[in-house]
Amino acid sequence: MTDYRAYRLSVKERIVVILLYVVLAETISLLFYDSFIPGIVGTPGCILFMRGYAGMRCRQRQRKLNMEFKELLLSLSANMAAGYSLERAFVPAYQELESIYQGRGYIQEETHLIIRGIEMRTDVVALLQDLGERSGLDDIKEFARVTRVAKGTGGNLIGMVKKMVEAMEGRIAVEEEIETMITSKKLEQNIMSAMPFAIVLYMRVCNPGYMDALYGNIPGITAMSVCLLLIYVTIRWGRHIIDIQV
Repeated sequence: MTDYRAYRLSVKERIVVILLYVVLAETISLLFYDSFIPGIVGTPGCILFMRGYAGMRCRQRQRKLNMEFKELLLSLSANMAAGYSLERAFVPAYQELESIYQGRGYIQEETHLIIRGIEMRTDVVALLQDLGERSGLDDIKEFARVTRVAKGTGGNLIGMVKKMVEAMEGRIAVEEEIETMITSKKLEQNIMSAMPFAIVLYMRVCNPGYMDALYGNIPGITAMSVCLLLIYVTIRWGRHIIDIQV
């Protein structure tokens, strides 16, 4: 069973990420220090680079699972309204998801695991709670809690599911609107992040010897290191500003 709270890089992804880090590190090393040695010394930073990439892929996977989970809830709500119990509603829901995603969705596998668990007499609430824990998503955890309460008190599960779907749709609509609004800002932030490196490259190519005083001596190395640190801080700060959570 997949743990969506962490992402394990494949061998191919590890090789690509390592090669990308080496190219970036040596390029920056050559631009700011006129030497490949700092890039070699900074090789351990590849671990942080890989963790950052894995974190990004993990968030992308969770977002995709959350979107697919909304489709599962819609299908379950329709099936239960047609007279199915919650346990039996997963079978036609799985068939609908199969036609939608055709083997390319995470929720298909999870729905299949739930169906198998139900066939083995496992409580559906326990299966949903397990999925909620592995996914790390509040919506799935909330659905598991709602299901437990509804089954324990005899509440209107169909109505609760419909309210959850409406709440998810509203939040997803807000997220998409925010994403549309800040897309241009993200592009601007990426351009501004690349500008310091472009300026240094321009100075070195168009004015050979102009920056020689900054290379090969302690004051110059110190100044360039401070510049790199400031660039890193501003890039992280910018990404933090545009990372809006709903």
